[in-house]
Amino acid sequence: YITGGVEQNLRTSPLLEMYRQKDIEVLIMDDEIDEIVIPAVGKFGDLELKSVNRSDAAADLKTDEEKKTEKAMEPLVKRIAKVLKDEVKEVRASVRLSDSPSCVVADENDPTFQMQHLLKAMGQKEMPDIKPILEINPTHPIVKKLEETKDETLFEDTSRLLFEQAMLIEGAPLKNPAEFAKRLNRVIEGAL
Repeated sequence: YITGGVEQNLRTSPLLEMYRQKDIEVLIMDDEIDEIVIPAVGKFGDLELKSVNRSDAAADLKTDEEKKTEKAMEPLVKRIAKVLKDEVKEVRASVRLSDSPSCVVADENDPTFQMQHLLKAMGQKEMPDIKPILEINPTHPIVKKLEETKDETLFEDTSRLLFEQAMLIEGAPLKNPAEFAKRLNRVIEGAL
């Protein structure tokens, strides 16, 4: 299942790409309370309900070939993690993505972005700063070019943009929209 606020955004979420490819049905829930209720329910009949925006949701669907690809991406993953060390808990190569270059997921023990938003709306003032996990798509052209670039400024800008776009898709506000715009403009200018 996937939860969130806007059904259309959930239907087009990068988190669903792998499930579409493997023809696995995902329950789309756009009521805010679903984020609280569904984990408590746990099962529907004989089916275990699993959130697709959790870090281990795709783990049991990996092939041996995909595991090798993830292993080969370790140097790039470490470089990106170094750039984003203050913003993310971890960076991983991901098999769940096919069309998108990146996505963010929650660690198994952390509340999702939607849950954090809901808790704040319910008056929970003192929320710890919970960092997401950034997952990158090893087969995406942007990620492949990022792996090859020697330009450190371009590498840093692109790494941050991959993270920020994934956060925007999740509905999270950017911490510094002005810096995001500057980065985006530098990358666009370099591409023209």
